[in-house]
Amino acid sequence: MVYTKEGQISSILGVAATKIANEINANSIISVERTASDIYNDSSPYYDVKVSIFKKINISQYAKAEYKTKIKKPEPGSIVPLREILMDAISNKYIAKGEKVVCIQDESVSTGYKGMLFIFDVNNLFFDISANNLAENINSNVIETVIDIALELSKYGREGKKVGTAFVIGNRENILKYSKQMIINPFANLEDDKKRIIDTNLRETIKEFSQLDGVFLVDNEGVILSSGTYLDVDTEGLDLPQGLGTRHRNCAAITAKTDAIAVVVSASGGKVKVFKNGRIVMTI
Repeated sequence: MVYTKEGQISSILGVAATKIANEINANSIISVERTASDIYNDSSPYYDVKVSIFKKINISQYAKAEYKTKIKKPEPGSIVPLREILMDAISNKYIAKGEKVVCIQDESVSTGYKGMLFIFDVNNLFFDISANNLAENINSNVIETVIDIALELSKYGREGKKVGTAFVIGNRENILKYSKQMIINPFANLEDDKKRIIDTNLRETIKEFSQLDGVFLVDNEGVILSSGTYLDVDTEGLDLPQGLGTRHRNCAAITAKTDAIAVVVSASGGKVKVFKNGRIVMTI
């Protein structure tokens, strides 16, 4: 067994990332570390980080770009900061659709590891979330989870039956203003930490409640506020394709009046549509 000093770990990760990037023909290497001025600042819920992007221009040759940004302090073992940074890099056109990226993160980001190395394929879904700025006000992990659940429902339904449902994600006060609870809300008496949509243990429960009429309301951080909820919102003036039903129109309308996004599963066509600013921005 070979022991290394802590100062050597970042260097070793860099060498390994370069070797892997060359072998898999990756387009970029991204390095993430906290800025020196932020290392001793533990009072803020955010980290100031430096992102270095090495874009491949030839075999073993990379052009470097560098910028600073903020990320929320991660939970131990979480790779969410890397995904947020990758989405930010897409939005800023450092990374393009279809590319492959090797990411390294050092100990300073405090995920509980001495260092992490990941390989990401920038697939269409991931790219479209970034390109449409869907994670502008909403936790990107929440958006990915909701779309993942919606795709499962569109493909498999529930217990062999097709399911039509929708998820409205946004500021809780804003979206609750346009909602009516017509049945008992099954999430009403649960503490926030026990009803987060990213909790994999809740997935089957969510699928079960997807059979209820109405929609799910989810706040920006992924807390499920309600299911079986009706939207009470004016749908006049929307510029939408012909043939969309009431659920689609109501979801489009609430995104026009708030900064929410909506993910709608069609029971008839099996497609998933994502709405923002009153219009369809993604169809999956």
